[in-house]
Amino acid sequence: MAVKLFSAVVYLPIIVICMIISQIYFERYWKSFQGNKLANCGLMTAITITYLIQEFCLLQLSLFNINEVAFMQVVSVTMLFRDNKNKLWWWLLVITPPFVNIVEVLMGLESINTWWVWFCESAIFLVLCGGLACWKKGSIRIRYALAILCLSLIEIISLGIENNFNVVNVAAGTLGLLVILVFEGQRYESEIKNERKIKLLQKESERDDLTGLLNYRALSQEISALTEKKEIHNIVIGALDIDHFKRINDTYGHFVGNEVLNYFSTIFRKEIHKSFPDHGYVYRFGGEEFSIVVSNHSIEEVYTLLQSIEKLFNEKPIKTKEGIEITISFSCSLTNHMNGEMLDLTLKRADKMLYSVKNNGRGWIVTDHHHKPEKAVNN
Repeated sequence: MAVKLFSAVVYLPIIVICMIISQIYFERYWKSFQGNKLANCGLMTAITITYLIQEFCLLQLSLFNINEVAFMQVVSVTMLFRDNKNKLWWWLLVITPPFVNIVEVLMGLESINTWWVWFCESAIFLVLCGGLACWKKGSIRIRYALAILCLSLIEIISLGIENNFNVVNVAAGTLGLLVILVFEGQRYESEIKNERKIKLLQKESERDDLTGLLNYRALSQEISALTEKKEIHNIVIGALDIDHFKRINDTYGHFVGNEVLNYFSTIFRKEIHKSFPDHGYVYRFGGEEFSIVVSNHSIEEVYTLLQSIEKLFNEKPIKTKEGIEITISFSCSLTNHMNGEMLDLTLKRADKMLYSVKNNGRGWIVTDHHHKPEKAVNN
């Protein structure tokens, strides 16, 4: 009896937990191939076959150790609540009860005449899971706990109908499922915390420490994301340099130079975001080099805004902590990102155009439409 209780409450739940973890990692690997239809179909088939093999092994272990089936739908339910938009787990949740019962019939452990009991059990549980999975007001942990509770109640009711009540079977349908629920709840909470840490580290790696602007890594990711969105019809990329920044550093020192960088970044970010909300971003590559990305607006609109920013810098010099007033200007080139073009090619074209601006006296804004530099404002 003690060995059977151990199997019902500890051994078999641990097996189920290991199955869940293996499916989680298998699914993550599958998601990395979502763009490849052939690999996607192959991995979906592999997951299905692996799942059915796992369920078959769990069935044999359950029958051998406690002579009762209590955990067969736990894996599919857990995976469903992780991602209820994945049709595969809905499908596997549906076929698991008939798969288990057919195996039991083939093994001579169940009569085919009781098919209606299988059908009612699976149909009721599927409806309950469907309702809980689609219920958006409750948290995932609460909905998942309710689903496991429903599974436990159905198991207890089934034992009553079959007049198969005993300590081991009841322990499996209650304490065994509770062990799985507690462990999965802790594992899920730990997973969420780790994902938050990873996202925070990713955000920090995409920010420039001095100005707080996005960096080249973020620019590359943003361009990739924009090119995949159907609602994006135009992308303008600009390369910018603060004019004679080295002279500022040499004359006033690096601390003043940092103040200039922060002032320039703050004004630029504010004006770009104000004029192109949700469509304009400012990036810093290092030193006095910056870049802007504006989507769903014409290059002429961006050009006009940059002229007004240049005028703002000219009329409102930065006043440092030491009381020094410095008037700054910038040189800029604007180009359209072509469909299918690699980001590096767009940036190289913008850099080449910016180089021509510097060779013509700086303080200019040049675009694809203005091949000859035109003075933004009179300095």
